[in-house]
Amino acid sequence: MTLAWIASYPRSGNTWTRILLASYLQDDRPDWRVKELGSLHDAVPDLYDLFLQGRTLPVDSGRPVAAKTHYLPGVEIHEPYRPVTRKVLFLIRNPRDVLPSVERMLRISPARRTAFARHFIEHRGVEAWQKIGFGSWPQSLLEWTTPARVHRYFPGAETYTVRYEDLKQDTAGCLYKMVDFLGFDSHIDPDRIQRAVDNSALEKLRETERRDKSRDPQLRGFFGQGLSDQSLTGYGDDVEEAYQRLLREDEEFGGLAEKFGYAR
Repeated sequence: MTLAWIASYPRSGNTWTRILLASYLQDDRPDWRVKELGSLHDAVPDLYDLFLQGRTLPVDSGRPVAAKTHYLPGVEIHEPYRPVTRKVLFLIRNPRDVLPSVERMLRISPARRTAFARHFIEHRGVEAWQKIGFGSWPQSLLEWTTPARVHRYFPGAETYTVRYEDLKQDTAGCLYKMVDFLGFDSHIDPDRIQRAVDNSALEKLRETERRDKSRDPQLRGFFGQGLSDQSLTGYGDDVEEAYQRLLREDEEFGGLAEKFGYAR
């Protein structure tokens, strides 16, 4: 069997990608709710959610299996799946857009948002997430997109990286390439790809979430506008300046930002 990880630093498009893939696999709009993600769990499950439920990935399945993870490759939760992992699809997003998305998801209060932005820049991500195994933004990229590092833990894995910005700009083209890379179909139907894209449009997901009566209205807003290349001046001029210094002075962070087109 082929086990593939849909890996990313949080707030980089992982859930949207899973919905796109599930919609393609089911050739229908997935029956999902943000709280439970409905049948999405069966089509493209979340490793952590399965772990909490005492379940495991179906490694004996005869079909390719793809699952979400935010954890670094070396984290113990991946241990049972090292021999059967064959693919790694890594999603990357501009950190200047990850920051406001994380702020919104964590419901940071207006009084704390500037301090939170400074914290994010100082720690190259959310410090608490580093402690549970997600790593920082640059660490996640390096560990998941460098073949030699991936092969320490998944020796038989191929790697493929998709930028969130490209997925947003050419969703059908990116989905086609992802389906092909993951081995879901030997002959990919472009019409089926387009149906999946139409069924999984971000505006439709936001509307579905808005109407989801099972979710506390105060906790809605998982799907944002998907904005790109945002200025951080809204947090204060010093925050944008601090981010620019990070790009200039941190060789690792700045180098990765430049490599993936985020060096501004």
